[in-house]
Amino acid sequence: MIPGLIEQYVNTGKARYVYRELPLTSIHPAAQKASEAAICAGELGSYWEMNEQLFATSGEWSAADDPTEYFKEYAVGLGVDAEAFAKCLDSGEAADLVRADHMAAQELGVSATPYFFINDLAIRGGLPLDALGQVIDFVAVGGEIAEVIPFGDDYHVFGDGEAAMSVVVVFLDYADPDSAQHATEMFPRLAEGHIDIGDMIYVVHPWADDRDSASGQAAIAAECAGEQGKYREMHDLLFAKQEEWLNADDLGAVLADYAASLDLDGDTFETCVESEAPWLSVQAHTVLAALNGLPSIPFFVFNNGQGWLTAQSADEFKALLESNLSF
Repeated sequence: MIPGLIEQYVNTGKARYVYRELPLTSIHPAAQKASEAAICAGELGSYWEMNEQLFATSGEWSAADDPTEYFKEYAVGLGVDAEAFAKCLDSGEAADLVRADHMAAQELGVSATPYFFINDLAIRGGLPLDALGQVIDFVAVGGEIAEVIPFGDDYHVFGDGEAAMSVVVVFLDYADPDSAQHATEMFPRLAEGHIDIGDMIYVVHPWADDRDSASGQAAIAAECAGEQGKYREMHDLLFAKQEEWLNADDLGAVLADYAASLDLDGDTFETCVESEAPWLSVQAHTVLAALNGLPSIPFFVFNNGQGWLTAQSADEFKALLESNLSF
């Protein structure tokens, strides 16, 4: 993944890549000396070359009683000044720099690898390159990740957050048939039996990977309806008429008609749709899905007060509700 990240984002000037050492010696005893070897090579102008070499040959040196001889051989192969490298590695002078990185990790609460920071956004564990790139692009334009459960007045939350005893979090795609099945079959039952009487909140996280796609345009329309206090109404309408707008010759006109049918101000809606803000909001929810490694859309998360449970289809979701709420 890292070579692809460097090629697509570092070499193109979109991102600066900073690498910090965090040898987990309780798991990998030789990792400390490997980090020192990378730093010593760096002092001689070959940090990245040694970094790549160490990862490529980890099976060779990681089990060695004394891995330093391997590192010295690598230095020779990389054309590093062998005498200067050996002096640095044997003296332990690089250990202080490794220790400084380790202390920085502790201050940031980092205790595992890999661990990324994109600006101030912490990402524990590896992500596929596409997902990581999506996050980089989003953060680069000033985007802020959506909260899993938003606080305050947020139109993505259906129900009374002060009185609710449970929460359903739903990641969905307005153009997806399974998302529509959930919204038209399960959601009305949830609304009648739980959301609208106050014992549950329902949080919607829209997903779309392309602004110009049907998913993207529909999600933007919902966001703009939300700005006028009609998010839930547009949400319901988009799923109820999914086949209609997906097959429309002029999707924008159809969405504008839906806005009119909800008594939204047409000029305000049009201005909103053409602005960047609603798409940035949709991206905030899509990136949240990527950061949590959601395997598919729709994806449901249910909390019955005992922990998070997941269901990836409407049938699984129904069974989950029945078992936890006697629904």
